[in-house]
Amino acid sequence: MPKRIMIVDDQAFVLKLLTVQLVAHGYVVLAASNGEEMMAKLTAFKPDAIVLDVMMPGLDGVQLADRLAQVPATASIPIIFHSALISPHQPEDSPANPHHHYLGKSFEPEALRKLLQRIGV
Repeated sequence: MPKRIMIVDDQAFVLKLLTVQLVAHGYVVLAASNGEEMMAKLTAFKPDAIVLDVMMPGLDGVQLADRLAQVPATASIPIIFHSALISPHQPEDSPANPHHHYLGKSFEPEALRKLLQRIGV
């Protein structure tokens, strides 16, 4: 069964680029353009991982991750934060939360796919 990825980003071109790349590699992808949309779609979609922009208007990525961590059904979903504030050259894992990973926003789409594979998604 294909893995399900939710991508949340307020930039339409980022959503399109990542969606096209992941679908081409066999993932089922659902995109959301903001945190409220993500929360509305989350229960029905049940993602295996979430690619989450850190800086968005309204609910930002950190606030969304905090909400997800408070609900047992979503607390263990791997989250890949992506942001222009993170180096695009070396993906990182969070020492504080084993379900959190970080990827610089100017990354190549292949870097995201490799990170998903590394974390088992």
